Amino acid sequence: MDPLTALGLASNIVQFVDFTSKLTSTTQKLYVSSSGAKDEHLELEILARNIQDLAEHAKSRLGGVSGPAILSKEDGTLLDLSDQCIEVSNQLLSLLESVKVKGQHRGWDSFHQALRSEWKKEDIEALQQRLDRISNHLNTRSLLNKQDDVTTKLRLLTVQNRRLEASRTKEIKDLGDGFDGIFNEIKKEGSRNRAALRQLSLAAEKGLRYASEQALLEYIRFDTIEDRQTAVREAHHKTFSWIFRSSASEGSQSDVNFADWLASESNIFWISGKPGSGKSTLMKYICEHEATRKILERWAKAKGQQLFIANFFFWNSGRQALQRSQEGLLRSILYQILRQFPDLIPFATPSLSHGEDSSLYFGSTLTTTKLLGAFQGISTHIATAKVKFCFFIDGLDEYEGKPGDIIRLIELLKSTLQVKICVSSRPWNEFEKDFGQDKSKKLYMQDLTRGDIELYVRDTLENDGGFQELKQRDTHCLDLIQEVVDAAEGVFLWVFLVVRSLLEGLTNADRIVDLQRRLRLLPTDLNEYFERILFTVDNFYRKQTAQMFRVTLAAYEALPSLCYWFIDQEDPSLMEKLEVGPLSEEATSDRLKQIQKRLNACCKGLLEAQTMMFKYIRVDFLHRTVRDFLLLPEMQQMLDKWAGEGFDANVAICEAAVCLVKTAPQHHTYFEALGPIYELLGTFFYHVMVLEEDTKYPVTIEVRLLDELDKALKKHSEVVYSACSVLHHWKGEEFYSDGSVLDTAVQIGLHRYVSVKLDRHSLSTSRQAHLLLTALISAKERKNRILETQMVSLLLQRGFDPNLPINREIAHKNATVWKFFLVRQWKHRKIRYFFHLTKDLLMHGADINASIIIHKKFTAAELVKLLLSADEARELEPFLNPRRKAVQRATGHESRWKRFIEFVFGRREGN
Repeated sequence: MDPLTALGLASNIVQFVDFTSKLTSTTQKLYVSSSGAKDEHLELEILARNIQDLAEHAKSRLGGVSGPAILSKEDGTLLDLSDQCIEVSNQLLSLLESVKVKGQHRGWDSFHQALRSEWKKEDIEALQQRLDRISNHLNTRSLLNKQDDVTTKLRLLTVQNRRLEASRTKEIKDLGDGFDGIFNEIKKEGSRNRAALRQLSLAAEKGLRYASEQALLEYIRFDTIEDRQTAVREAHHKTFSWIFRSSASEGSQSDVNFADWLASESNIFWISGKPGSGKSTLMKYICEHEATRKILERWAKAKGQQLFIANFFFWNSGRQALQRSQEGLLRSILYQILRQFPDLIPFATPSLSHGEDSSLYFGSTLTTTKLLGAFQGISTHIATAKVKFCFFIDGLDEYEGKPGDIIRLIELLKSTLQVKICVSSRPWNEFEKDFGQDKSKKLYMQDLTRGDIELYVRDTLENDGGFQELKQRDTHCLDLIQEVVDAAEGVFLWVFLVVRSLLEGLTNADRIVDLQRRLRLLPTDLNEYFERILFTVDNFYRKQTAQMFRVTLAAYEALPSLCYWFIDQEDPSLMEKLEVGPLSEEATSDRLKQIQKRLNACCKGLLEAQTMMFKYIRVDFLHRTVRDFLLLPEMQQMLDKWAGEGFDANVAICEAAVCLVKTAPQHHTYFEALGPIYELLGTFFYHVMVLEEDTKYPVTIEVRLLDELDKALKKHSEVVYSACSVLHHWKGEEFYSDGSVLDTAVQIGLHRYVSVKLDRHSLSTSRQAHLLLTALISAKERKNRILETQMVSLLLQRGFDPNLPINREIAHKNATVWKFFLVRQWKHRKIRYFFHLTKDLLMHGADINASIIIHKKFTAAELVKLLLSADEARELEPFLNPRRKAVQRATGHESRWKRFIEFVFGRREGN
């Protein structure tokens, strides 16, 4: 149980017992008039009902955001005590209601007298003894014992707050200081200090609210949320400064008035331009430049409001669909809003979660409809929050759907939040029609960047020693710069490639005439330029060139450069031969230098290494246009020819990933959630699923890869405790797991691998229960029901019993797989294809008479009927009503026998 949940529940139980014990011995009158009760008795009624609500509330919180949790013995005791408090409160409330009805007893002098008139002496003594037992189990000392756990929890909230970049830093610190003060007060006076106990429960509520806020932010956030903006190149020094000049200012290059737009009430500005003209670089420059914030802050303050800025960079080459989808855009912006203004979270939450208040359960799927509902919820409270919004959205042309769809979404955001939005895209007709009608609210990059291009070319060349020497000998050097600028036609990417080629020539001591000839031979069309680069690759390297491009095109996410080193070894048994153990820093450095040289030799700069996290360097295309070029049919044919027979990018990626896991540093930061191994596993399992779903791959490849990964993680776990738990973090398991690959295979639906493992190994009943439960609750996004439920069917067909007990107490006592499955659905209504899974479980012997207590006692059959629609319940009636099933079976048997007799002997006359 969460420490704050436990503390809140415990403090309220202590208050309840203390107050109730005093009340039952009080000498004050029960009623003072015919119209109502004394304050003390009204307080009892309020407190008793409040305790009942809190106890039920605490139970619903046990699962947090990831479902029901495993209960410790201490947690179980706490819940038992809360149940007892509920029973006592029900008894006392019943007494109060009875006394109110019997108006002739208004003259009683005390609550105790009223109790005596309604109850027998032994019942009163039993009540007092019960309160004493609860008090003995749980007192102020029990509360003080939770102080360390609460301190640890607050420390974790602080770390999580920092990681999420949320704005609760001060509040969490103040909460920690407040807890220290309250605990000190309780140490001095114990349960006598009712105010301190009340403050303790309120502080626990506040802590739980902060934890719930973090859970929602974590739910909305996705791993690659900032990858595209990070990957965009920084603007060259002093370029793009013109963007902040007002149209009326001296030196303004055109009628474009972006700075004026920032300060105005106008809500749309469009940045357009040719492919490679620097649109994303300009958008990054605008988003990160302090001048943007200063101008917008003046605009917001003029209205007496505070400013909020959010941005999103679409990425067609991004390996996650969220990087190029409406959902990704909405999640990113909503995350940025709520982490800065957490007080808006309650208004966004109802559209995103199951449950109410702090008893939230977040499902696995965030749809565009749900996200728009969250924005709608926020919009109704913007006036109260006094916030002005400005969004920067880059790369509308990189959205995965139709242009009209993203245009409509932009319009919807604009009208819902009354927001200013700056968008960028290629000059497609749809965008021109909707965003390009007002010349003062748009710009075309190629019309405005001539000066920037000249500055970049001049600075880059003049910083080269060879060019400096050449300039002293030949005055035509400046003509070369001008020739590059004239030929560029506003395409920055082409300029970058040309300057790189000129620097290579300077390295070879090219004369000015050589450099001019080199420039004039280079195509101005980017695709023609890329083709020319490819055909300059030495024939000897073309096989490796094609394989590296194939891997980069196929990879789910940009791969660490060390993966390319392993792929480049061309050893089909390297993965098995490699020992598990960290590479030395020297060996790692050597390999990184080697692969950098190989990438340069084989890919000629079209693949680039970028420094990311944990010293892992990832490799990706120089620009989106390179990827687009390589996906052309003729280029695909060429890569297939160069790569040679037998090379498969999916298998190569998986093997390289396992090799990288085997040689990873044995430090917990590499295996924890969002660490490099965690991220690598996302890519690994994506490609294993490709192997699973394509029958051209024999299952032996899948088994070989997964078994090696399993061995590697288990070997690492001998040194790093968290090594195997990286699978737990990666898939977000909701139960205790030994971190085996088999668990993950069951979760993500690797049916072929699981079948092989079940053929080879006999599993204990506790292991079977865990795997079956894992299969039942695994959240997949497939639309195909058969694929969704296939893993459960496989396990049931292999003899896994749905009535197997769960070897830890989960949410309620005597839990079985079947009972937990039903309780989970009752609480959260989250399990996809619940009807089909239930039918499968019933067909394989799920106990319809199993007893389940949820507020009251149900049989499994009764609960199933409540969870299904009327039509679904009718279809399952033969399974849910064994009596009817038996009658049907007997009737069916009789009918078959009757038909058989008639067939053999013929119908009797008269029948």
